[in-house]
Amino acid sequence: MEEEMNEVKAEARSVGTLMSDLAGEVGTLVRQELGLARAEIAEKAKEAKGAAAKVGVGSAVLHAGALTLAATCVLGLTLLLRTWMAPLAAGFLSALVVGAVLAAVGYTLVKKGGKDLSPAQFVPRKALDCLKEDARWAKERIV
Repeated sequence: MEEEMNEVKAEARSVGTLMSDLAGEVGTLVRQELGLARAEIAEKAKEAKGAAAKVGVGSAVLHAGALTLAATCVLGLTLLLRTWMAPLAAGFLSALVVGAVLAAVGYTLVKKGGKDLSPAQFVPRKALDCLKEDARWAKERIV
């Protein structure tokens, strides 16, 4: 009878030890997954920095294009008010072309940078996938 009790205690200790080990390993796994999430978020923050720079540069170029187009409008109005003069027509056409090109480049940069700053870009997908896989694995092992 006493031998049976010792066997039950030894078995209970080994189950307790296993549960303790499992708890420790799960804790370690969670810490590692959180570290992965931190690293992934830091990487996304670097990408956001580049996107913000594109938005800033694009905004500046777009502003320059808007100023040039405004000067073009002034020249165009001058052309309409004066008799047709070749030097002013050349000035109007060149200002129009430069302004349109700058505005198109600035608009493209702003749109690209804005797309790169979308909230979906900042989700730590790798870490979330790993956590889901770990949860699935733990459910299989426990049940």
